[in-house]
Amino acid sequence: MPLTIDNPELEKLVDEIATLTGKSKVEVIRRALLERRAILHKAPANDDTPAQKKARIMKFLGEEVWPHVSEDILGRGISQEEQDEILGYGLDGI
Repeated sequence: MPLTIDNPELEKLVDEIATLTGKSKVEVIRRALLERRAILHKAPANDDTPAQKKARIMKFLGEEVWPHVSEDILGRGISQEEQDEILGYGLDGI
């Protein structure tokens, strides 16, 4: 089934990407759709409950973030002085 593109902005984008990549317009569109499909298949469900969202975040932190934090920092809170320094409080002229 043929596909007709009747959108000047889309035509311009396809032309630009085809020129940059050296690919045909059809290949540019095919690859864009394949990449988008892959993203959608990997995307978490938007209808997560708050508990599911929290569980997903905690899993991410436990697997991807906390293993890279040194033991002396992990679990330690941040002092008021450190917070002020990060926010730039107490600096001359502020």
